[in-house]
Amino acid sequence: MTYPPDPPAAAQPRPGAQPNTGGQPQVPTTVARASVPVQARPAHDDTHAAGQATADPAARELTAPAVTSAPLATPSPLARPVAPDRPGGPPDGPDEAGGRERTGPSGRTSRLRIGWHAVPRAGLRGVTVTPSSGAGLLLGRDRQHSPVPLRLFGPEPVRVALVGGVWAAQLLIFRAFSVGARAIVVTSEPQAWSGFGERATGQYNRLTVLSSDQGGFPGGTAQTPTLTVYDLGVTGPATAPPLGPWHTQLTILRQLDRPGVAALQDAQLVLLQRLGGDEATLASSTLRLRPQSGQFLQFMADDMVALIGDGTERHLFLHQTGVEQQYVGLPRR
Repeated sequence: MTYPPDPPAAAQPRPGAQPNTGGQPQVPTTVARASVPVQARPAHDDTHAAGQATADPAARELTAPAVTSAPLATPSPLARPVAPDRPGGPPDGPDEAGGRERTGPSGRTSRLRIGWHAVPRAGLRGVTVTPSSGAGLLLGRDRQHSPVPLRLFGPEPVRVALVGGVWAAQLLIFRAFSVGARAIVVTSEPQAWSGFGERATGQYNRLTVLSSDQGGFPGGTAQTPTLTVYDLGVTGPATAPPLGPWHTQLTILRQLDRPGVAALQDAQLVLLQRLGGDEATLASSTLRLRPQSGQFLQFMADDMVALIGDGTERHLFLHQTGVEQQYVGLPRR
């Protein structure tokens, strides 16, 4: 008679292990626990001897997480979310040259492709440019330190009158050279203008000095405007010469007297340096200034001018630079 083989002996539980009483399959004991971080115990903790299991089951659950056979879902440090394709171009990807990502300030930038950033014609029709009323040659700053521009050149001819000395006129011309202008000076004192153009520009054709009004001066362009200067003492030119686009006339009155009133009345813009009592009275009546303005004109500093035009009156400082002092000199009347 054959007897069935004896059943295998039950595996002896390890010391300290809990018996399997719930009917669940036991987890293999070969699972590695090296990946579970172990907190170091203080040296003075003698409640657990080396190699001795924790007696409290709740404490065991806190010190070591439950072991499971499910794979760990630890994300790779090299993995990153994939962004959807951007409209109008290919998705971001590795650089073809070096295999590295093209990154910018935001961390991700797409490669520029000509044609993808084009603006449709309908969008271009909606783009408008508003001209700035403050554009022009910087003349100085007012008493609030705000810049004061001077529209010296433009498509329409401009006539300017200056009651003052050669210093203020040369400073204005020096700044006009910075925008590409060329000047023609008709003067009764050629020695006051001798060598000024060569010193200021390093060229011999930017400023021409004439001792008589020859007329027929060439016009200007937007790139090379023309400035015709009349320095005849106390009066302007006998006849107003014709002016075209980008052509400006500057009349210098060394002293303001009756012969120079016509030049003030014909000018669109008037610049006044410090005036004497009689000059201030004549200028106030001709330009219809307020009584307080006529008084202030007599006490302005050497580097100040009054700008009158377009129904406004402004007193400003010319703020001469070091380079301008080198080529024009210190402020004076």
